Amino acid sequence: MTDQIDEAFDEFLAARQATWIVRRNGDSVDGGRSAHLPAGAQDLPRLDTPFPANLLSGNSHRNWFLPDFMLLADADPAFRFDVVQRAGEVTPDGKPVNQATLALSLRSEIPANLARILTSIEREGPLSIVPDLHPIVTLSVPVTAQDGSMHIETTQSSVTQQPDGTYLVTFTLSQGAVGAVYERLTDLGGATLELSMTYSGWQTVLVTAPDVGFPHPTPLFHGMHFQTFGDGVHGAPEPVDVFPGFYRFFPVTAHYPLSPPPRSLPLELSFATDTYRTRFKITTRDGHTRPIIDANDLSEFATLRSEYRELTSLGDVQAQYPSLRRLYLGQVSGTVVALPVNYGIVHGALGLSAECDSIVDPSSNLTGSRFHFTFTIAPVVDPIDLAKLAAALPGAPEAAGRSLHLTLPDGLDPRHPSVLNGFPSATTTFADGITPHAVRVSVDIADDRATPAITNVNLFLAELAAAGQAPLFANMAVRLDDVFGQPVQTQATLNLHQTAQSDELSVELTPGSPPTAEATNKGLFDLDLHRFALLPQLTVTLLNDKVLAAGQSTTLSADATGAISVAVAHSLVVPNPIPKKAMLEFITFNTQIVQQIQHPLTVHAAINFTTAGITVIEVAFSLAEVPTLPVPPPLTLTASHTIDFVNVLIPIDSAVTGLDTTVTLKITTSSAQRTVTVSHDFVDDPTLTITNNTIA
Repeated sequence: MTDQIDEAFDEFLAARQATWIVRRNGDSVDGGRSAHLPAGAQDLPRLDTPFPANLLSGNSHRNWFLPDFMLLADADPAFRFDVVQRAGEVTPDGKPVNQATLALSLRSEIPANLARILTSIEREGPLSIVPDLHPIVTLSVPVTAQDGSMHIETTQSSVTQQPDGTYLVTFTLSQGAVGAVYERLTDLGGATLELSMTYSGWQTVLVTAPDVGFPHPTPLFHGMHFQTFGDGVHGAPEPVDVFPGFYRFFPVTAHYPLSPPPRSLPLELSFATDTYRTRFKITTRDGHTRPIIDANDLSEFATLRSEYRELTSLGDVQAQYPSLRRLYLGQVSGTVVALPVNYGIVHGALGLSAECDSIVDPSSNLTGSRFHFTFTIAPVVDPIDLAKLAAALPGAPEAAGRSLHLTLPDGLDPRHPSVLNGFPSATTTFADGITPHAVRVSVDIADDRATPAITNVNLFLAELAAAGQAPLFANMAVRLDDVFGQPVQTQATLNLHQTAQSDELSVELTPGSPPTAEATNKGLFDLDLHRFALLPQLTVTLLNDKVLAAGQSTTLSADATGAISVAVAHSLVVPNPIPKKAMLEFITFNTQIVQQIQHPLTVHAAINFTTAGITVIEVAFSLAEVPTLPVPPPLTLTASHTIDFVNVLIPIDSAVTGLDTTVTLKITTSSAQRTVTVSHDFVDDPTLTITNNTIA
């Protein structure tokens, strides 16, 4: 009999006599002449006993509710918009065929009106979401046709409940919808999710014979009438025994809401934020996957393409921020890269990032050594320029509806090698630094044919110390991304007068009435303080190159009310000219590998021996700077041998700071001998040239 009743009820449902029921889920339960579920029946909500505001009762003391669905309030880890343009697929008008997958997450929550009711009533038993809940989600998007007309295109989803209780909603988008969905999600808005749901419950039914007259006659199914009580939303009065018959309880899947329209959840521009921009991706015909830059990627065949473009809406950048050259905007990431006018050697709390290692060079038989300089360079940028630019960026048109993030270049562009100009005797390499925005420069100087390495080292150091226009400069290309078309070039200088500040100056806001701003020089060198600005006020105060000695502090502002930080433009105090011995303070010389180097002492007699009546000049050396070193043997110069040299092992420090030498010339003529003493620095000038004036 149960099977016959269940089959008849299925025909009842097929005839759409209970439109809120999707299907029967199992065998019905006999209630007899009572409208009460038998003991031991499955715990499901009853569709005939709904409370107000989506609250249902069950056979136990449990309270079931029909939830609302919301987008994840914070970042949705499952969100993605993946477009594929397959090779060989082309529309009749030659456009790419776009196929896309859109995935997002929903969470269930207690409806607001139910939450208000629950605070004012007492309930027995736990509160639970209706069992076997399955959201039904449809994406509705306005689509503009080629003739300008607009229609709504809908796409059904697949929905999967996740372990954390959220629901993953996935749409497979057809060619016509891909571009419209992208523009609606990122720019125009107007896309909505149409939400409904199904769940399991007990449907109470009065079953009567055909000869029983209902007040409202119903069709017969297998010779039976079915009268339902309740639909999950509208309650039904307690059935009474008016008509001969019996009650059955059918386990069913019910639908909510009962009839269209379903609930709409506007997507608006929820995903048009920096959090999600990089998750709109496209796979090109050649298999490359990258973020979608703009709608052109979907209307044309996508290729490898940079997200960066020059940002010009703020006007002439260098005129407003003199230490910056150009700005570049990452349209997907929202990153604004500020290109500096110049890079320089970094100075910080530990000194200048400049070192020199002396290295054994077995390939050379001249001095047997070479020198390896390493410099860390970084943008020479006025911090006040950066602060002003950061304050101006939110007003740029490109910042509408999003946040732009200001940064400096982070690395070199390997497609465009950097070149050091002004010193052809060195081999130079450039590489990314180990800290953000830094570049590491390595300069190798070795013996060059007859020119000793130390000679070129001293020429190199002289250019490092040169004031005015720096002779050592490099053309550098920095990296935006791997596919930006044109080289983004700037200049770097290796010079002690044009360096990049870092962490040597500490500025603290000291509480008080009023608060003050105190600056402390934590570095090894004195600093010139040029100007400062309290932030966020950005009122600039000149400091007129005030010198702040190493280890000392000074008050920048006696009233720092409202300031949260302070930007100070400063630079190293560098003497002009720089004494040679001061080079050992600025540049760290590591001599553990080679303590001494071989240095030639060359003497050239640029005289006419016959005219001067000289037969022999004997040359003896005395190293004034290092008197403890062994004295090199004398040289003998004649009319047929006017130039000669001796090698001497000298400390690295002496090779850099100078090699003051006393040269004694013993001159022999046909009639007598005489002695002339000459002082000469063989580091400044490796060759002592003897002229008639020298021996006069």
